[in-house]
Amino acid sequence: MSTDQALREATRRWARRRNRLIAYGQWQPFVDAEPARQHVLDIRTNTGMSLANLAAATNVGIGTLEHLIYGCSGYPPAAQVRPESASALLAYWPTLDDYIDGAVIDATGTRRRMQALSAIGWAAPAVHQRISFVNVRTIANLKGRKLVTARLARAVRDFYQAVCGSPAEAHGVAAVTAKQARALAQRNQWAAPSAWDDDTIDDPQAIPDWTGHCGTDRGWWIHTTLKLPRCQACVTAHEEWKAEHRILPRKEYMSATFLARAAASTRGADIAHDGRELIRLGSTPEHAAARLGITVDYLRQEMSRYPEDTTGQVAA
Repeated sequence: MSTDQALREATRRWARRRNRLIAYGQWQPFVDAEPARQHVLDIRTNTGMSLANLAAATNVGIGTLEHLIYGCSGYPPAAQVRPESASALLAYWPTLDDYIDGAVIDATGTRRRMQALSAIGWAAPAVHQRISFVNVRTIANLKGRKLVTARLARAVRDFYQAVCGSPAEAHGVAAVTAKQARALAQRNQWAAPSAWDDDTIDDPQAIPDWTGHCGTDRGWWIHTTLKLPRCQACVTAHEEWKAEHRILPRKEYMSATFLARAAASTRGADIAHDGRELIRLGSTPEHAAARLGITVDYLRQEMSRYPEDTTGQVAA
């Protein structure tokens, strides 16, 4: 099919679709431009994005965006816009990489990453050696900041992604320094990287998953058994569990409680099994412990408590 034939066929398809939608009373060639305009203005105010970059990100023509924001040839900004353009603009949300360096953004993700780095042994001076364009005091204060520049947020994100899979000692941080950083994290109950998901760490509503079952009654029992800081989601889930089972006779209630606690007690066997798998794949015990979000002493303790054959039987 030649180019002209293809163009004619596309035109006929569009005409048939238009006629069909008109017949059904569903033809909507334009929609109100105001929601899309406000969304674009908000994005540009918050990120500093140019219209050219926004056009590339949304696949909406630069001319359409200029008409939407500024108007054209002496005419005011467009009152209406094609529905496909409005949908593309309203569906677009900028990522961290879209913000200009000086844009000020929410520091939730940066704060959590810095706290998680502390939990695996990264003190502020050690981080400052890798992120040197701000002073060490600024780095230290990131663990409690509410706002941060996009440039610094990107630097922390990239550094975190590069080192979060292993303890700080593996990257040349002195053992004494790393120990102090971990003690600070423990005192403040800061979650390690293993408790965060990359897709949700920036979400202010997300919670760290300390146990692999946070937000459930089993998570509460794992917190209790392993003496981990109890997160609010698990506390709430445990209270709900008790409220639901309180109507049972005392003997049945105690039996259900015992079973709930027993279900969480397999955590040690799981740790031993996962630790061995990581070591088989080439990790050192220190690296494996960091991946699992526990200390190397605790990993060795569970591996000793659950020898390999026993772990296999438990898993079965």
